Amino acid sequence: MKKIIIFSLFVLVGITQACKQKSSDDTNIPPSNGGDKANVSIQFNNVVGNEAIEKGVMKYTNSAGNLYSVDLLKYYVTHVVLIKDDGSQFELKNYDLINAFDNDYKTVEASNVPNGNYTGLKFNLGVDKVQNKNLGTGDLDPIHNMSWGWNFGYIFFKHEGNFKDVNNLNNSVLFHLGLDTALSEVTLPITLSVNGKNRIMKLQFDLNKMYNSPQIDFNVDNNRMSNPGEENWMSSMKLNTTDAFSFLSVE
Repeated sequence: MKKIIIFSLFVLVGITQACKQKSSDDTNIPPSNGGDKANVSIQFNNVVGNEAIEKGVMKYTNSAGNLYSVDLLKYYVTHVVLIKDDGSQFELKNYDLINAFDNDYKTVEASNVPNGNYTGLKFNLGVDKVQNKNLGTGDLDPIHNMSWGWNFGYIFFKHEGNFKDVNNLNNSVLFHLGLDTALSEVTLPITLSVNGKNRIMKLQFDLNKMYNSPQIDFNVDNNRMSNPGEENWMSSMKLNTTDAFSFLSVE
């Protein structure tokens, strides 16, 4: 009987440790000590144009005039770097999954950030070449359905939904962006002062800007899986990534 109880407790502890503890507010961030470092919670606000994303609603229009919906939106934010006004950098070396429809996956936590004024932020959309060859754990666990398997690596960006085609019929939107050549770096100007107190920094991701310039027309491109022969689409998506993110505010 003792063995059964001990084993049960062991399993319970293991499950508890494996649970992801991410939140859209700062309640899970350890309190700062008011010293020379603090914690910064980087929150991603996902929108289409000026509207918050609603799941499964046919209400959004891109620059090509496509009316479309969003049933799923996920992407990887990795290797976040905070850049001080003196040029020094604080790198997180993180691999975080952002999910527009799950509040537990909208935040990147930066712990023990040195005090100072930060004027720049950069990160990758996607997973670096080394990690892309090795399936991992946590946000990189295949359970999140963001990988193709051992030979193909991770899906960096995934949008699934529907759109109204030229015949005003519902047609599918399925975009799975990946492969090493699709890895892109995003650089943003920010205004962040760290002075021993925890901060919440809010960024915005605009899905429409992933399809604006170069323009992607769903009547021409509506189903892409980063296969050979889709290099032009991948290149357009990579270019659009640099415009899709923006800095909002700090609390």
